[in-house]
Amino acid sequence: MAKINVVHICDKFGMRGSTIHGVSRLFAWWFPRFDRDKFNVKLYALKHPDSSSRALEAEGVSMTYLGKSALNPTVLTTFLSLIKREKADVLHLHGWIAANFGRVAGRLAGIPTIMHEHGVDPSFPMSQRIADKLVSPFNHIAVAVSKSVRDFIIANRSVRPWKIRTIYNGAPLDEFSPAEPKLVASVREEFGIPPECRAIGTIGRLDTQKGITYFLQAAAKMMSPDIRFLIVGDGPKRQELEDEAKDLGLGSNVIFAGHRSDIAAVQTLLDIQVFPSLWEGTPLTVFEALAMGKAIVSTNVDGLAEVLVDGESALIVEPSNPDQLADGIQRVFSNPNLADQLRAGAVTQSKKFDISQTVKNLESLYEELCAR
Repeated sequence: MAKINVVHICDKFGMRGSTIHGVSRLFAWWFPRFDRDKFNVKLYALKHPDSSSRALEAEGVSMTYLGKSALNPTVLTTFLSLIKREKADVLHLHGWIAANFGRVAGRLAGIPTIMHEHGVDPSFPMSQRIADKLVSPFNHIAVAVSKSVRDFIIANRSVRPWKIRTIYNGAPLDEFSPAEPKLVASVREEFGIPPECRAIGTIGRLDTQKGITYFLQAAAKMMSPDIRFLIVGDGPKRQELEDEAKDLGLGSNVIFAGHRSDIAAVQTLLDIQVFPSLWEGTPLTVFEALAMGKAIVSTNVDGLAEVLVDGESALIVEPSNPDQLADGIQRVFSNPNLADQLRAGAVTQSKKFDISQTVKNLESLYEELCAR
């Protein structure tokens, strides 16, 4: 039986001001797990190399660069040539520009396309709404990473409900187990966190969406010599958030760790992992936190609320509410039984979200589309 040739095309691999974002991390997890006996899977970058795509390549994911801008008039013909050259059976599209031109190219070439939506965007631009409306006759299948993202696609992207599949992300469960004590001690020392101090942390892009300002405000309400607040990630709001931390008087109690590649070690040292987001698709860090068996405090938004169960795998609070966030963290700290219950529940819940299952679901979709 002939292999199925799947071509992925992606607009970008990092967000403004950040080193790498969730889509890139997914590629690093997906591509080694595709069944090479059944699928030829290749990745193409729409634009020129940048620091984010190079970071992904450093993780072992190879790609070919098309070197096109969003307004380049040759994008469509480039996609058509690519389909012909690769003898593509399926075109898997990530990002607005890839989806716009890819859907048209797929219809002209007579092959199915997948528009993969990885999140919700409250400020979804009118220009893209118009583009989606124009190319809606060429919609084949859209993949949403959560039910909330599915609702977003229906409301904003001119895709009929019966053309949408919900395929949840996950994490490589075998890669997320507690790190070696020596490594954790080294990271703790690097951050300047004394052994007797408890660590509360949040991991993600430093942007409005992630609600880090409310985490800082909650931290200010919990100031204590034996607590350190760890913020891991980079992004466009970093300087603004550092300034806010100073204004709140957090001083050395808060640590901005920047982008880290040793996430398992960082998560191991956390006593509580916090998700103060204002909106989400399904952040990959939540699957990692579940796999690591962390005590989680999270806001009740979008994809987070779909994955986490209040009182079982996380303690859930309302978004944009630093008082509730601080109270939730304090509840976990003051109740060891609750903390143990959340940790055990997190491990149990993580079993539903193994990245290997995500890959199998994608493979099944490729086979279904080709069988049609």
